[in-house]
Amino acid sequence: MKWHFTELQNYKQEPLQIDETLDLKQTMLEKFPDLILDMQPVHVKGFIQADQGDVMVHLHIETTIKTPSSRSLVPVDFPISTDMDEIYIQEESHADRYEDDETIILIDQDMVDFDEAIMEYIVVSIPMQVLSKAEQENDEMPSGKDWEVISEDDYAAKQAEDPEAKHTPLAGLADLLKDDE
Repeated sequence: MKWHFTELQNYKQEPLQIDETLDLKQTMLEKFPDLILDMQPVHVKGFIQADQGDVMVHLHIETTIKTPSSRSLVPVDFPISTDMDEIYIQEESHADRYEDDETIILIDQDMVDFDEAIMEYIVVSIPMQVLSKAEQENDEMPSGKDWEVISEDDYAAKQAEDPEAKHTPLAGLADLLKDDE
């Protein structure tokens, strides 16, 4: 979805209605290979409207991505449903018209590429913790020879049991720093 900024200025009275399906898979796989393993087409619905020389965009974005589990790296299908609200301006002085919490994009060329913004919104919509159904149902954490992953709650419980215990490989060096009186 690329538009000329000057062309979008024609939509002052009636907004430009958007209802499209975009194929962003190849670009997303290239840009975010560790985060996006596969992706369904992206459905985008909303409007774009010009106001006082600026362009306001409201889009609802829906897709399903395949991303690695944050615990085991097993591929997980994860649905994305998010809204994109941005204001595009060509003159920096126009930024004063808007609130601090609004997303304002200063553009220095006539062509506006909404695909880039849509891809960014998809990526930031992926939570830090993505688990497969089996991982959600099972509290088992990964482990190996001489290591294991524990939850924050388990860690806090262990610290409460023995707050003086240091669980680091260098904990034994702490005695070297004590002053002998």
